[in-house]
Amino acid sequence: MDAEELEELARRLQGRALGGWGLLQLAAGTGLAAYAVWAAVLMPGFRRVPLRLQVPYVPSSTQQVANVMVLLEGRSGKTVDLGSGDGRLVNLSDCYNVTVFLAPSVKPPLAAKFLAELPDEARVVAGRFPFPSWTPTSTVGKGLDQVWAYDMKEVRQAAQTSAEGSPV
Repeated sequence: MDAEELEELARRLQGRALGGWGLLQLAAGTGLAAYAVWAAVLMPGFRRVPLRLQVPYVPSSTQQVANVMVLLEGRSGKTVDLGSGDGRLVNLSDCYNVTVFLAPSVKPPLAAKFLAELPDEARVVAGRFPFPSWTPTSTVGKGLDQVWAYDMKEVRQAAQTSAEGSPV
């Protein structure tokens, strides 16, 4: 269509009522366009992360963040905050302070990664949900604002003692 044909079509449509059928067509077209954008742009990112590891966004409260800072007070070294992105990290061996605000479904695979890669001097601080198989070194807060600190040297010692005491 050239410019004159478009202008003529616009003049004919101008002032016409959309009606139920037109409204349905408009809604269907908009929905199809939104789906096309989602399928082309957003969906590929979701495919990289297994469904069991996808977690909803739940914002941390101001008090919960303050409690995390209490447990990290006076500590030096590199600090990382896990809880966004798709969880792909290459190297944790130089991290000494790790905060995690993640759902329980993510904790077991993350615990194995921490045990394998974090140095003994590292401290992991978990918000909202504790690590199910680790005993915290200390905790601060109550309810939804509670946070748990785990010193990796103690976590490893407990895991080693547990493994030695359990029958094979």
